[in-house]
Amino acid sequence: MARILLGCIIGRAPTKVVTCFRALLDFIYLTQYPSHNDHTLQYLEDALDLYHTNKDILVDLGIHDHLNIPKFHSMVHYIQAIQVFGTTNNYNTEMFEHFHIDCAKEGWKASNFQDELPQMIRWLERQEKVAMFKTYLQHFEREEDRTVDDELAEANCLGLCVVISKKPIYINQTLTSIQKNHHCPSFFHQLHVYLNGLLDRSEALPRSHVPFAHLSFDKISIWHSFKFGRDALGNDMDKIEEWDWVKAKPGRQGAAGRINTVVVDHTDEAENTSMKGIKIGQLRVIFSLPEMIRNWYPAPQEWSIRGHLAYIEWYKLSSDTPSHHNMYTVHRPLSPTNGVVEEDIVPLHTIWQS
Repeated sequence: MARILLGCIIGRAPTKVVTCFRALLDFIYLTQYPSHNDHTLQYLEDALDLYHTNKDILVDLGIHDHLNIPKFHSMVHYIQAIQVFGTTNNYNTEMFEHFHIDCAKEGWKASNFQDELPQMIRWLERQEKVAMFKTYLQHFEREEDRTVDDELAEANCLGLCVVISKKPIYINQTLTSIQKNHHCPSFFHQLHVYLNGLLDRSEALPRSHVPFAHLSFDKISIWHSFKFGRDALGNDMDKIEEWDWVKAKPGRQGAAGRINTVVVDHTDEAENTSMKGIKIGQLRVIFSLPEMIRNWYPAPQEWSIRGHLAYIEWYKLSSDTPSHHNMYTVHRPLSPTNGVVEEDIVPLHTIWQS
């Protein structure tokens, strides 16, 4: 819930309260970094100073009588602790809760409930020996098997570990039905623009002639979802594989659809730590260009190289961020009946996350 807390209180709480909570959230996420240097530790100190500068508002508003709370005081010692002992991996109570399950609850269940302590100790010793032997076997696993697994993992990933099913939801769906079902009346036009952009400059049509160009196909294959591993985003500290599902499923027969918002690497200037070169939009259609065009001619090789594509309606993103919450403002696209919607067709692998 912490990741959405800040957005929920913006505009509903005083500016100093928003700044205070933003500083706390920055501090929490910075302390979870798997590695630190002088710059990240300085960010951590700046977030802590910002919190202390604005925390009095919580007392002034009567939210709490005082802030002399051990957890808040411990924040003062984080930077020194990281410098002396290293990063804060596994610094939470989950590890001890899990130990309680293994060392107490499971051991108790394995006993006959009579003189249980020696039985629990013996059960734990056996579990540790089994775990050590399992680790021994994994250590001497054949190198060839690991190499094959790595190759398979690479084969199933596109770009930022994008995974999509081999078979589409709909094969050879007409462009007219796509525009209607996915509520994207400009899809046909954007397809013209995208294909014209793949041509050499000498063969490309002028922009004014593009809407009147003739397409050599009228059907394409459609997918409703894809996924990519969050581990590729650096969230694999717990060694548990997680997937982020992204959907572009239109509503059908009264059932609500699901159209996700995505973050797209739109230019070569895109960076991992800022919004430079990044655009936010609504994913409307996931598709691929046909392998065969009319009269059974093979499609240009450039089409297959591009792989899966995405039709996206762009949101409007604010040019700067207010200092008290440091978040960009995003506006939904205009309705096609009230104004012009900005959209594009982009390669699927340029989508970074939902």
